[in-house]
Amino acid sequence: MSDTDGFPLPLGGGCLCGQLRYRVSAAPAFIFACHCTDCQRLTSSAFSLGMPVAKAGFVSDGEARVWEKRGESGGWSRQFRCAVCETWTHTQTEHTQGLVIVRPATLDDARWVRPVAQIFTRSALPWALMSVPHSFEAEFDDPETLKAAFHSSGIRPDKPGTEGRS
Repeated sequence: MSDTDGFPLPLGGGCLCGQLRYRVSAAPAFIFACHCTDCQRLTSSAFSLGMPVAKAGFVSDGEARVWEKRGESGGWSRQFRCAVCETWTHTQTEHTQGLVIVRPATLDDARWVRPVAQIFTRSALPWALMSVPHSFEAEFDDPETLKAAFHSSGIRPDKPGTEGRS
């Protein structure tokens, strides 16, 4: 176990069927909810959750299918899903090439996960808006405020993630 910036690591996670696993060894920058219509469709729900981590601190094992799309910004976004059960585990984008956006609901223990921000609230289903410290009608420009909010929030797992789901 390592402890980076007060954050207990590593965190383990993966898909529903267990064929695609990942390990996070870098502290998350923050956690956010995205209400864009693409995320609503990708999740068949009101929003997606994202947890940016340094690309060097993310390793996956198993076969992933990659679906690429163009975002509102014009840049590419790649969604990684299990080749067997199609669980969406992580994303990489053109504008955040040094990061992997982990889908924290796929962590082995996601009970501690809580967003500090929500984006694309202009597309949000009215009942799905959250009481979080930061809200943006579209994308946020500067992540430093979100990083500071997350790091001072005390949002942390109780203990390091396990390698397998119970």
